[in-house]
Amino acid sequence: MTAGHDASGHAALVLEAAPGQATWSLSWSALAIYAVVLFIIHWLRVLRWKPLLDPYAHVSIRELNRVGAVGFAAVFLLPLRLGEFIRPLMLARPGPQRPPLAFGAGLGTIAVERILDGLLVSAILFAVLFEVHPATMARFPQVQIGAWAALGLFGTAMAGLVATLVAREFTLTWTRRIVGIVSKGLAEKVISLVTAFLDGLRVLQSPWHGVQFVGLTVVYWGMNGLGIWLFARGFGIEMPIVAAYAMMSCVVVGMMIPNSPGNVGSFWYFLLLPAGLYGIAPQAPRTIAFALALWLVQTVQTTVFGGWGLWADSRARRDQIGAISPP
Repeated sequence: MTAGHDASGHAALVLEAAPGQATWSLSWSALAIYAVVLFIIHWLRVLRWKPLLDPYAHVSIRELNRVGAVGFAAVFLLPLRLGEFIRPLMLARPGPQRPPLAFGAGLGTIAVERILDGLLVSAILFAVLFEVHPATMARFPQVQIGAWAALGLFGTAMAGLVATLVAREFTLTWTRRIVGIVSKGLAEKVISLVTAFLDGLRVLQSPWHGVQFVGLTVVYWGMNGLGIWLFARGFGIEMPIVAAYAMMSCVVVGMMIPNSPGNVGSFWYFLLLPAGLYGIAPQAPRTIAFALALWLVQTVQTTVFGGWGLWADSRARRDQIGAISPP
């Protein structure tokens, strides 16, 4: 692997099977552009969380940024989606000029975020699949089956959230009765958690906050798909932009399944799942290099941002403790 030039003459990282025979190449400009796109994506991800929290608590953008950086890295790096609990746990501590946010409420905002993400990405996947010829689609039934399964799963989950929110008293009453069979003390603790969780769903009752979240989410996923398309072009992979959105959608749906640490294996498997629909050979060295590099760049970005978030959070905690400690 050496520095050189790609087929278009741009400066690139090149892997040669033999002198003068490039197996694949990645232009440095594409890598730089994708790094900028990932930076924008991070901020969109931070900003779209704020409308979900605003109906319940005011959290500053600065705090959301460092909490989000740690939480996003945890979701990507930890197995079994365990990272989803990190952001609610961090907000459950008192912050600068704000009381602690109940863990259940924070978890409620994450549930709304994840389910609306799933619905939107499923819709994107269906939209891009309309571009595929039925005969081609028939050769890759797993993609269509996955699209329907994702839509059914997230549609059912959203219906469950709305039903639970509408039937709040019914939910609390039966939770108390069922858990109370085991222990009345445990029942009250569970009720407290469920109540806080329902409070975290308030955005579903707030049209303005809902519009803000959906709008930022559309831009967020739009940038994700665009970034994949630009990165693929850096490898010399010419594909329609709808293929990038199909890849993005499959990755998102696949990563919502309890995953391996760092999404090793699952990321590039789901990324390349729809490749054949668009005439892209998934086993070609250039394609595999693209998938692995995309995963690696995202892993590095989330890890670096997560490390910064941990450092910034520990510094903010020290400053907060110092401000309230007597001289």
